[in-house]
Amino acid sequence: MTRRQHTALLLLAIALAATGASAQTRAGTPERIYDLGDAMRLIRNDPRLQSSEQDVIIAESRVTEAKLRFLPEVGVQASASKYNALYPFALSQDFRSILLYPEAPQNIFSGRGYFNLPIYEGQRTLNTLRLAQAAHKQALSNRDSVRMDLVAQVKDAFYRLLLAQERASAATENLGALARITEDPGLGPWERIEAESTLAVARSRTAQAVQDEQSSRLAFLKSLNLELDTSFRVTGSLETVPAKIEVEKAVLWAMELRPELQSQTYKAQMDAIGVNLAFSRRYPTLFVAGDYELTDSHFPLRKNNWDVTIGVKLPLSYDLWSQLKQKRAEQRQGQLARSDLQDRVRLEVRSSAQSMSYWQDEVPRRLAQWLRVQSLYDATRGKPGPALSKLRAHEGLMELRLAYLEAVTEHLLARTRLERAIGREIAP
Repeated sequence: MTRRQHTALLLLAIALAATGASAQTRAGTPERIYDLGDAMRLIRNDPRLQSSEQDVIIAESRVTEAKLRFLPEVGVQASASKYNALYPFALSQDFRSILLYPEAPQNIFSGRGYFNLPIYEGQRTLNTLRLAQAAHKQALSNRDSVRMDLVAQVKDAFYRLLLAQERASAATENLGALARITEDPGLGPWERIEAESTLAVARSRTAQAVQDEQSSRLAFLKSLNLELDTSFRVTGSLETVPAKIEVEKAVLWAMELRPELQSQTYKAQMDAIGVNLAFSRRYPTLFVAGDYELTDSHFPLRKNNWDVTIGVKLPLSYDLWSQLKQKRAEQRQGQLARSDLQDRVRLEVRSSAQSMSYWQDEVPRRLAQWLRVQSLYDATRGKPGPALSKLRAHEGLMELRLAYLEAVTEHLLARTRLERAIGREIAP
């Protein structure tokens, strides 16, 4: 087998390895095509986002329950009893403690309507409503935080997959070009050794690039919660545009827009309300209640009773101060957690902004270097020269191209991280 045939078989094996996993499903399932917009729309199927949506629904229901506590407790009750009495007695409290006497007929029927309305209870009902409303806002902030995490995760997987595809394509193309150069019959013995060594390194690098591409494909599928044997391809190009950002303004945006900080703010409100609820346990409860009851031993029921009661309950809680101490400690914990989160957000914003600024300056420099060498390479192509010089020139050109694409990818990723750190998209 000649060296040309061996190289062709190697390139064919690499190509088959790159498409082997998707080829198994392509026969029965059409290949799916995803661009960045398609990937963003699939975020709604993520279990974490759906779970956070359920948290919002639960919080909304609790707000409704808290509002209903302002209405009086209203109900009706009906009962029928048959008894045998040797002396007077009363039914249980569940049946209104009705007095029964030894007489015939020994039946008793009762129906009643009742209401109970707390007039004053130390704002416990109001604070319960405020607590439910704060918890609802916190659930909304948590959902927004989950959505932002997923957007950043999908963008990261998408851009890394595009770069992995470019690397695999460039490595495969470079391997073929190097194989053709090493077939130059004018190579001397020592030059032949260097050429074969360079070709062997290129083969290993190509195989590794193909493997990295497969890993990036799996990471992309995992980020979208798709079946890992899904046949697909992504479309898009690694392009970026400069973005101007003022770090101090970005930090202010983050302090205002980050859902995590908003969630901590609502947590602080909940802690303060918890302290108020603990305090309110020492306040009395003033209530008004009423009953209207019909009772008789036969139908129609003609004997009626009614009552309207105003009462007061004075709680004597032995654990009041221990619970108050606990709630204040929880409030202090929330303050410390919020302060720590603010510091971490400031660090994230500054670190991401610094990274984006670096790669934003690096992208045009690497592009200029690549285009300059590319123009020299195009002008020299076809001219006679040492084979090893051609080999090194082709290798260097590929490295410059990949270095530029890596800079573009890093700029896109740094911009994604900065947008996540701020809590909003950055205008070009």
